[in-house]
Amino acid sequence: MRWLPALTLIATSAGVPMLAAAEDLSPRDFAYAAPITTPVASSAYRIAIPLEVYRNVAHEDLRDIRVFNARGELVPYELQQPQPKTPAQSPGPALPLFPLRGAARVKLDGLQISVQSQGAAIDVHADQHESEPALITSYVVDARDLTVPVSALELHWPDGAADFSGGLRVESSNDLAAWQTVRSNAPVLNLRAPGAQLLQSRVEFPSTRAKFWRLTWVGKPAQFGLSSIDADTSVGKPQVERVSLTVPATSRDDKRREFSFDLGARLAVNQINIELAEPNSVAQLQILSRAHAGDGWRPVTEAEFFRVQSGASERRNDPIAISTNFDRYWLVRATPPDNAIGAVAPQLQASWNAQDLVFLARGSGPFVLAYGSGSAAAASSELSVLLQGVSVQRAELGTPRPAGGPGRLQPAPRVVPWKMVVLWSILGVGIMVLGWMTYRLSREVSRTRPGKP
Repeated sequence: MRWLPALTLIATSAGVPMLAAAEDLSPRDFAYAAPITTPVASSAYRIAIPLEVYRNVAHEDLRDIRVFNARGELVPYELQQPQPKTPAQSPGPALPLFPLRGAARVKLDGLQISVQSQGAAIDVHADQHESEPALITSYVVDARDLTVPVSALELHWPDGAADFSGGLRVESSNDLAAWQTVRSNAPVLNLRAPGAQLLQSRVEFPSTRAKFWRLTWVGKPAQFGLSSIDADTSVGKPQVERVSLTVPATSRDDKRREFSFDLGARLAVNQINIELAEPNSVAQLQILSRAHAGDGWRPVTEAEFFRVQSGASERRNDPIAISTNFDRYWLVRATPPDNAIGAVAPQLQASWNAQDLVFLARGSGPFVLAYGSGSAAAASSELSVLLQGVSVQRAELGTPRPAGGPGRLQPAPRVVPWKMVVLWSILGVGIMVLGWMTYRLSREVSRTRPGKP
């Protein structure tokens, strides 16, 4: 039994990881590479992921992309969604403005208000029995011509107006009787210093639709009167940046009224639209998809799509939101088949949320984005917290070129881990030997045991 410790030592030694030193990755381990142009020096850069990258990666989650520096070293990166874009401020029309003179709390029942139903005029007359203070305390704004909500009011006053620092209460109404406070104290500034001027003339509030607005100075009124007011009609919350791809039909079945489409990539599609080719067309369409050309079709959604001409303008349906779908192949089927799609095949528009790649500029440039590897594992880092307060500059992706070639898109051949096989074989033999020895020992003990009297 002297050889048992030796066997145990061999088995234990084999249990130590026996992995060969892995070779460092290089751009040639990926199918394609594209140079990254960094216009200014920075600690971190952001590049938009173009459609070309989606079309030439092996994994739909983009795990097979890397960034290399000039020394061929990997640098930390993270895939992020761009910051939502705030709708651009769009100055609207100038609104009719009517000053009200009196105490800060003007009673509307002390006014004579005439609204012409046939036009846009509104007349405001103060009670003649009350004295008229010199200062304007409130304004009534006529917004009946607006058909969209208002998100801000831009105030204008004469050049050379007296210095002022105060606030405005903004109220809305649809009947000049009941008023709702939209903002209780919006700052308004008109201050001057030698060689400088501080203005705050924009009053912002939650997007609201109303026929009339009332602006009342909070506390001491301004020494000047407002000359005009513009409405800002930009509406909506900050919008997530989206990317769209429109593709023609690759085949059609006129008998079944079916049209098939190939996106050429597996994209995270979450919005779909069918663009009808001919004006004045309406069609009830079913949309289906599949990941591979040989798979069966799976239903995605069904909706009505239209394109109606009205003089010089045209009305179309809005895109349809769907659950995130990575399928490459799509099918559009008319339901019923006699729907008036028209003689020309429609087009399919797929949209998805844009993605950026943010990387740390470790080492010197130029940097290279490499992508397309069937054997790559996920390597994205968590950089969001690290980049707080760091200026991330926008970089541009250059023309891609072959690196390791399209063959890198195939999964790596499965390598038999022979060292692991040897390990488990030794352990298996050791267990069998220990079992046999236990059996022999039990037999010897039973022979030497004295018999019962």
